[in-house]
Amino acid sequence: MSCVPGPATFRLLDAWTGWDPYTGPEEPGVSGIVGLDDPEGIRLARRGVPDGPTRGELLPWFPDRRLAPGCRAGDWYLLVPGKRPGLLRRDVCGGGWLPVWPPACGPVPLVRPWSVAARGHRLVVVEPGRVLVWDREGGRLTAVIDVDGARWAAPAPRGEILVARRGTTALRRYGPDGRLREVLRTGAAGAVAGLRAAPDGTIWLLTEDGGVPRVHRGGRGRPFRPATAAELAAALPPSTLAAADADGFCLREPGPEEPVTSCWTWHGGPRTTPPAPTADLVTSGHLLTALIDSGIARCRWHRVRLDADLPPGTAVTASIVVTEDGGCADSDWQHAAPGLTDFLVDQPPGRFLRLRLRLTGDGSATPVVRRVRLDFPRVTGADLLPPAFREDPAADDFTERFLSLFDATLAELDRTIERAPALLDPAGVPDRALPWLAGLLGLSYESGWDAATRRALLAAAPELYRRRGTPWALREAVRIVFGVAPVIDELAADRRWAQLRPPGAAAGAAGAGEGLGTVRLFGRAAGRFRVGGSALGAAPLRAFGDPDADPLTAQAHRFRLLLPAGAADGAALARLVRRQAPAHTVGSVRAGGSGLVVGSRSTVGVDTAFVPLPPPVLGGARPLRLNRDGVLRPGPRGARRGVGVGVAAAVGVHTQLS
Repeated sequence: MSCVPGPATFRLLDAWTGWDPYTGPEEPGVSGIVGLDDPEGIRLARRGVPDGPTRGELLPWFPDRRLAPGCRAGDWYLLVPGKRPGLLRRDVCGGGWLPVWPPACGPVPLVRPWSVAARGHRLVVVEPGRVLVWDREGGRLTAVIDVDGARWAAPAPRGEILVARRGTTALRRYGPDGRLREVLRTGAAGAVAGLRAAPDGTIWLLTEDGGVPRVHRGGRGRPFRPATAAELAAALPPSTLAAADADGFCLREPGPEEPVTSCWTWHGGPRTTPPAPTADLVTSGHLLTALIDSGIARCRWHRVRLDADLPPGTAVTASIVVTEDGGCADSDWQHAAPGLTDFLVDQPPGRFLRLRLRLTGDGSATPVVRRVRLDFPRVTGADLLPPAFREDPAADDFTERFLSLFDATLAELDRTIERAPALLDPAGVPDRALPWLAGLLGLSYESGWDAATRRALLAAAPELYRRRGTPWALREAVRIVFGVAPVIDELAADRRWAQLRPPGAAAGAAGAGEGLGTVRLFGRAAGRFRVGGSALGAAPLRAFGDPDADPLTAQAHRFRLLLPAGAADGAALARLVRRQAPAHTVGSVRAGGSGLVVGSRSTVGVDTAFVPLPPPVLGGARPLRLNRDGVLRPGPRGARRGVGVGVAAAVGVHTQLS
């Protein structure tokens, strides 16, 4: 489609081919910029540690001292200091904040609270000079620990409490009874800004030294060492805290379709404006490249294109200079307008080109430059014009620049057409394009399916359509969506009609007599009630169809899909089965129950489970019977859990079918 007379060459600057920074003595080639080896692109560096995490990035793991996530999803504690301090707990159903200790329960047991922490059903509040510990989510005060200068505390496994004091990064470990057990020397510099204890006993410590946050990890018998944000994210799940400032905070939680962000003040009231981003980045940086060789003497460089993201408050400025021998003056540079990411080279011919990128921001956001493309030599639609149109140099230059606008538009169309087949690849399209691609194939998605499930369905769609209506296709669709292979039970295979006849003998044939030809393995009297042949109550009454055709029509075109208990949502599974089953069939869905039912049909792996005995409980709605339903004291080898291979197990004592 393009009118360009011939293909042009180009040079890329990115993380794969290299940015070729200048390394001479005149000026630094890179300043205030990081990400030269990052495929995501180059960007402004952070203050302090250029490649370290910011305080805002660590908020999901180390919240503000006044916030603590609870044990359930969406559960949070908010410490409200002031003249009448209190502790609020988020109402998950209503969305507001309610006091942990209502006024009817008496005065609030807080004086001058500083920080709050929670773990499971335990709650810890730090006040000047003491640490208060509750269980039952504030229902019972279990310990009051006197600690001078206490600032941070964190509940640890086995009922222990970790406490950090003001002016030191050493940690004090207390037992559930409030007695000091150990002092841990971390060796970290700065002041403690956060404290967490992982389920495996690892202690995660956040410190700030000169405004620079640093993460450390360690524990009992393990020295503390610096840790990365990636290690922290792999060890501890993040909370839903998205942002915080002096006026309030915001939580970003999953919603029906998209995540929902809710903001509050530090007193638990609603907040209309979200917190402003923190200024953790430098405000300017530059990259100066070395001389880029075209390999062509007196090359006419054509075009410079930047693949960049420019958030509000940021800009990228590109400057170039072309030279034949490597020398240049400051006046020789061509400066593009700030924010311009595509421009023509207006320089005299030369073999070498040098590029300078200046990145600027407001301290809270950064531009990101993924790659730079340099096109050379200049090839435009003007090369196809007769020589008479190119006699005047000034007119020729205008014609080239004017036709470059149309050449660029046609080149974009060419690239769009070239990339069109990639839009049909389910593994390569963006997540937002998956519903569009599914519409081309007639697929419909449930709102709860993730992107991986949708891509897997698109990849399997050709084979699913080819074998649609077969047990394999239905089984494969359920496996892709719910991650478990079902059992498909075709009920027609359970027909109980059979009769033995000698070869060539017909029913009622002469000479058949009472021999093998008249013996039925299963009686017809069980299919429907027959006078003179069925027992009362043993067969259903049916007034439709031919009784002699019952062996062929019983349970015809009916099937049942079986899954283990809890493997899938019943309503979503039923909708999927209705869409995938043939139109002439009737399907039903059955999820496994809680145990084995003796005397009824059961499917191993679906309706059966070997579980240990429940703990013996005296009294209640279903009181146990001593010496029959429970073991009051385990034997010398300890309590048994289910059936152990090679270990003696007494049926009714150590095992149970449920």
